[in-house]
Amino acid sequence: MVLDIADSKDALSKLGKSKYTEWLGLGLHCLFHCVDDYKGTIDKYTGDGAMISFSIGTKEERCTNAKNCAVKISHILSKILNPYYKEMKYEIMNVRIGIDYGSLRIEKIGKKAKSQLIIIGSTANIAKSLEQAGKDLEFDQYTTICFGYDLLYNVPAKVVSSSVGEQLYHEILIGKYSGSSEMDNSKPYKVYQYTGRIRD
Repeated sequence: MVLDIADSKDALSKLGKSKYTEWLGLGLHCLFHCVDDYKGTIDKYTGDGAMISFSIGTKEERCTNAKNCAVKISHILSKILNPYYKEMKYEIMNVRIGIDYGSLRIEKIGKKAKSQLIIIGSTANIAKSLEQAGKDLEFDQYTTICFGYDLLYNVPAKVVSSSVGEQLYHEILIGKYSGSSEMDNSKPYKVYQYTGRIRD
């Protein structure tokens, strides 16, 4: 999963450094609690976002946890964070999320004293591309959630359709990805936007 807060530079210019720090810190604190709740690990901070992995459980459990984590983040933004920000006359917070499933490599780079671990692989690249694809989509409950076919393949059917059989996602055409699917060799790699959030 790649998560990024949208338009944080605009928030900085409007709020000023002190209020911006509170705005960003509170938001990330709440959102990253969701990651813990769904057994995720923050592998890399990206300033106003993060790269997150879900490596506990079966592949079905990991994919479902990632998807549920994204939906919970959307719920928290809609029901808790942004109502509070509006009350405090702060900027609202919108978040873009991209998720995919597949094999990754962890490499150590840099000099001995300053080496760090990085995640390498087409899965990470696609997740980042899906997060960026949110720039061309409308926010739904303050989030865009996009995912690759391999994640959908490994999520149980009851989690991707409603009790009446309504699909909770739809395919989107946002580019042709060079990454190969581990579940389906057809090209281009199919990607989707999640649309199944709980409504009042």
